[in-house]
Amino acid sequence: MRIKPLTGAFGAEVTEIDLRSGLSGKQIRAIETAFSEHVVLVFRDQDFDIDSFEVFAQSLGHFGDTPFITPVEGHPNVVRVLRERDEEGPLFGSGWHSDWSFQTKPPSATLLYAVEVPDEGGDTAYTNQYLAFETLSDSMQKLLDGLSAVHTAERSYGPGGTFGRPDPDSSMNIRGDESAVVRQAHPLVRTHPVTGRKALYVNEVYTVAIENMTSAESSALLKFLFEHSRQIGLTCRVRWRPGTLTMWDNRVTQHFAINDYSGSRREMYRITLAGEKPN
Repeated sequence: MRIKPLTGAFGAEVTEIDLRSGLSGKQIRAIETAFSEHVVLVFRDQDFDIDSFEVFAQSLGHFGDTPFITPVEGHPNVVRVLRERDEEGPLFGSGWHSDWSFQTKPPSATLLYAVEVPDEGGDTAYTNQYLAFETLSDSMQKLLDGLSAVHTAERSYGPGGTFGRPDPDSSMNIRGDESAVVRQAHPLVRTHPVTGRKALYVNEVYTVAIENMTSAESSALLKFLFEHSRQIGLTCRVRWRPGTLTMWDNRVTQHFAINDYSGSRREMYRITLAGEKPN
């Protein structure tokens, strides 16, 4: 297994390993170590079907809970992320976000496997929230540490949200409902359970307020944090090709699906791994 950093900040490309071949305990530990260090891992030239993709995911942890999206038939923990050539509706995964941060126990990691991708476009961008926190001033770090932010799926999957109503023209069966309006508070700065490092834990898709602040105070501070978190020096970008598997740590990253491939088809398989309550 060879590891090559994607950028000077974070992310790594992993080659010379076959994830379908039945990994040894030593190989799993090596992947986990690399994941802790690099946060985003890109495995090239893999040959998964859905069954083998599930087996690999389970070697790293338990499946997470995926609401609102109808999974692949017979595979309740796998979502097909699909966009056909002629689709024009909102793109699933657009906007800077951490997957399902509105859950009580959001996923620890997401695994996304490329089946068919455009010749150009369709990249995914990531931003490192360890670095987002660490590049703040000491005074700002002290202000934020101990605050809680409010997360909800309402703007995405609530009755009036982006995906709140079934879209007969969408390739994905996404069904929002009233459960999306529930609000969940998490620490604005969370501590990673493995590394012990602190990271910002807010995102512009699901974070709507900061507890115990006025609306004006909360909005202004969140706007600053969102802009700070996505500055170019904190990011990396993954160029997909068929057979690429990318996994990222949702506890310390945000990601953004780039919508620049109109007229092309893109099909991926997606699995999330269960996480813990942020603290």
